[in-house]
Parts: sequence; structure tokens; C-alpha cells
Amino acid sequence: MLGIPLGSYLDRADAEARSSFEERAGRLEAAGFTVRRMPFPDDFDRVVAERLVIGRYELARTHAVWFPRYAERYRAQTAEAIRQGQRIGDDAYAAALRERAAFRDRLVAAMDRDGIDLWITPAATGPAPFGLKSTGDSVMSLPWSYAGVPALALPAGRAADSLPLGMQCVARPGADERLLGWALDMESTLAGSSAPV
Repeated sequence: MLGIPLGSYLDRADAEARSSFEERAGRLEAAGFTVRRMPFPDDFDRVVAERLVIGRYELARTHAVWFPRYAERYRAQTAEAIRQGQRIGDDAYAAALRERAAFRDRLVAAMDRDGIDLWITPAATGPAPFGLKSTGDSVMSLPWSYAGVPALALPAGRAADSLPLGMQCVARPGADERLLGWALDMESTLAGSSAPV
């Protein structure tokens, strides 16, 4: 079964990404996939905050030797992230790791309770950004990377400006190979609905 997460998470996608996603979800359903809309753990703002604690802490520790010597060579945004991580204590980091494990447990429990094999969502809030200045907003992949679950994106058409849109497919922890198998089936079903990206 394919689950579409309801709530504030899905609402972060813009109209163009949402429309493309809904159209592709409809195609999957018409092809015989079971698609259900399900409540999604609604502590999204806390997930974002905890992800920053973990990421910044680990970044600062990874660069603990290099940064004091070469700080002037770091990109300004990276240097600021390292400085933020240097201010995070071990206790805050440990608490964030516990929260991450609890979130993963709630995610798996929801999948078990509702019989979800995969979550499907827009891969990003909108089309891919043009150029190299930005990689875009990572908010649609954030809860999945935070939980440490496998995810991939399939082509899901193009925006009005011809930039690509995607559909994200997310499995439970350890189901990487199963995700790849399901994605092949889904990609075959959706093949006629998007140009190769």
C-alpha cells in the first residue's frame, strides 16, 4: 500500500508540485496500486529543530581539527553552521538522538498500523532550482533523512518553466532493496507521464 501523508508536511509543497504529485498518485491508483491518505506524525517543527541540532553538532565535531586552522577558507554559511554546532553540548546532542529514535519508532508504528509499504510525496516543495546557486528547499526529504529511512525520487513531469518535478518514495528502515523493486514497478507505470530527466 502507498501512503500519502496528510497534514502540515504535505502542505509545504507548492501548487505546481502538489498538482503534479496528485496526478501521478492518481495514475498509480488507476493502475492498481492501493493509495491511501494517512495522518503523518505532526511534530514536524520539532523534527526540523532536532535535525539541526544533530547536523550542526556532527558538523562541528567533524571539522574540529580543520576549522580552527582554516576557518577563513570555509564558505560563510558553513562556518556559521560549524560555530552553531560548537555551542551545542553533549547532553543536547544525546537528547536529539533519543528524539530521532522515537520519531523513527512512531513512523514505523504508523506504517505497521495502517499497512503502509511506502510513503509517497512530492520530492521537493516545487521544481528543481535553475542553476547552481541553490540546491532548493530540502524540507520534503528532511523527515525521512532524519529518521534514517531509505528514500528515492522518480521523475514526475516538468513545471511550467520546464524544470523537473519529482515524486519521492520512502520505505521503512532496512527495506532499501524492496524500495528499489517497488520503484521499478512505479516508474514503469508512470513512464508515459514524464519526459526523462
